[in-house]
Amino acid sequence: MGLNTEACAALVYLVLYAILFVILILGYLTGRLRLRSRYSIIMFHVTVRLASQATGLAFGIVGYANVDLLVAYFILGAEGYFTLVLCTYRFLTSWHYHNFKSHDSWLEPRDHPDTPLLKRFLNSFVLFGSKRRPMALMHYFLIAANAIIISGGSQLAGGHDNVKSFDAGLSDAKIMRTVGQSIFLTINCVLLLCIFQAMHQYRRENPGGKMHGTLYILLAAWPLLFVRGLYGILSGVYPPFNYFNPDNYGDHGLTDGFVISEYILATTMEWASCALLMFTYVTSRNDPPKAPLEEWSDAGKELGPGV
Repeated sequence: MGLNTEACAALVYLVLYAILFVILILGYLTGRLRLRSRYSIIMFHVTVRLASQATGLAFGIVGYANVDLLVAYFILGAEGYFTLVLCTYRFLTSWHYHNFKSHDSWLEPRDHPDTPLLKRFLNSFVLFGSKRRPMALMHYFLIAANAIIISGGSQLAGGHDNVKSFDAGLSDAKIMRTVGQSIFLTINCVLLLCIFQAMHQYRRENPGGKMHGTLYILLAAWPLLFVRGLYGILSGVYPPFNYFNPDNYGDHGLTDGFVISEYILATTMEWASCALLMFTYVTSRNDPPKAPLEEWSDAGKELGPGV
């Protein structure tokens, strides 16, 4: 018996994400990428997507024999979008560090190189005071949206005592998924404003010069992320895209029409965005190193462009 449409689509993108995974691993092994760099966030995203595609493939093979695989696929898919939006913000912030004349970012000001890793992590959530960071607000909203979507998906995991209990969980899952995806889409819209602001500042600091290629790539990735986010909202309210619509399920799993729309509007958008972010390695190879900030009187040597 051959693989159904769902299993075939999951397998194709499992291979495509495996290619990105291998490219990243080779980058680390050859020293072109560093573990403490923005590419490690991309690696995390690719790992999540590999897990998502693996569960999608497994569900496509076993069908309703293990419905929890489908729930895991939904949740991991949301995790993939969450990490991808975060990746894009991190890539933009890193670009600020290397290319603005201040070598700093208004999204997330730099920490001193001697700052312990745990303190750096905690600083990324500071909203008030002299160390406040606008990116902290994005972190809180991303985490909240992610938690809402995961909680919604967990409403359907495991067994239910009766139909009424299942229907109540189904209704809650729809609402929570739509709310979470709406937050993701809003954060993605803010990202567009941040990219335009970066382009405006770069042009002001480099009058008459060419726009940096990395900003063009980030701008090209944005519509893909927007389509992915819009699909996430529609998947909670528009029946043909709705995971919870019984009409989207056949005898052995999801219908072909649903699978095609899911993989075109969601998975393809994510994979293409991820590939574009990885391509910024090419456009950023000649970026200047991160110079010590003026307030660092005892700053060490300059840091390379890989961070």
